[in-house]
Amino acid sequence: MLSRSSLKYFTLLNRLKYLLMSINVNEKKYFNLILKGILPRPHYAFCLFMSANLASQLGYKKISALEFGCWECEGLLDLEHFAFEIEKIFNIEIEIYGFDGGEGLPKPNNYKDRLYQFSSGEMKLSKNSCVAQLKKSKLILGNFKETVPNFINENKHAPIATVFNDADYFYSTKESLEVLKNKNNLPKVFLYFDDLNFSSSYTGELGAINDFNLNNANKIEKIPELAETMALYWKKWNFLATRFYLYHNFNHKKYDERYKNPFYSNL
Repeated sequence: MLSRSSLKYFTLLNRLKYLLMSINVNEKKYFNLILKGILPRPHYAFCLFMSANLASQLGYKKISALEFGCWECEGLLDLEHFAFEIEKIFNIEIEIYGFDGGEGLPKPNNYKDRLYQFSSGEMKLSKNSCVAQLKKSKLILGNFKETVPNFINENKHAPIATVFNDADYFYSTKESLEVLKNKNNLPKVFLYFDDLNFSSSYTGELGAINDFNLNNANKIEKIPELAETMALYWKKWNFLATRFYLYHNFNHKKYDERYKNPFYSNL
């Protein structure tokens, strides 16, 4: 089941293409659905597909996908839809976790939280949310400063493979990125940041990325030439794909293991 927002922008033509290509679907066909922007919310499908592809080649049987800043949980609902399909393609199990304050954005700390764009209480979980429709996602409510360490310490999740970040604030994003420091993740974790616009190198999500890189040996980096490559299939990737990052866990025992990039068979 797709979210209301996704269905709203899912054109009839793309629905027909999706239906036709879903018949006897395989890895290459599904990847093309994503690259050509046929699937709604294709950026979510891309990260989930790429992370599952990598994990399966490295011998993982289970992975986790995380979203920070869920609001009405439409993103989680779409992640579930894609997960059910991608699990079959790669014969892998995907756990989904959503982190949200539940009461909207918290009180900002200082200018780094971009007070010119956001205010406390915005994006509050409402009675119109998709929570009741979720089938496999686990929604974790509370301040990231508390819920993220608890999540890491409990260590009941499958290895983290991809993270979608819509935390908006510098400090909320910084707290969410602590989840990458635990040992239970893939050597490369696909990341998507939703609100990089009109931030600076020191504020908002971009500032939190730079702060993380300044204080950690492992790094969060943009994926070179990705937007240009993806735009060969769908022009809107020129914008969307600039939001993709990769977390490099250089010390991971599987970091150097060879794997096949799905782009190689499409170019």
